[in-house]
Amino acid sequence: MNIQNIKRNSMGTLDFDGKFDGMRKPQDFITYPIGANDDKTRVKIQSDTRIGFINLTNGHVLMSPSIKGGAYNHHLSQINDVGKLNQEELFSLKAQLLDSASAKAGTNGIVTTDNSGAAEVFAKQP
Repeated sequence: MNIQNIKRNSMGTLDFDGKFDGMRKPQDFITYPIGANDDKTRVKIQSDTRIGFINLTNGHVLMSPSIKGGAYNHHLSQINDVGKLNQEELFSLKAQLLDSASAKAGTNGIVTTDNSGAAEVFAKQP
């Protein structure tokens, strides 16, 4: 299991290549924004065929199985534990999330992304 090539996208959130347990090859994932009132202990991720969460306190990854027509929010009911990021990968992801934190993280010209909650990904969580 690994993540690599973490970079910021036009909406101010992150893209990365991820290969998790049960996957034959890496896929391009996006992270959803973490708003000011959102849960700062996890980040939602999505590729063309999978959707899930990465727990930012312990690195556990919960993900849907591959969905041929695309994975969407209603597929979150099918998520399973697919492993755990190592400490280096988790730290790198959290550092990039922190760097992307802004109430106006990105825009497509119409919609502005609130990723301000990402400023708290290193905060001690209850």
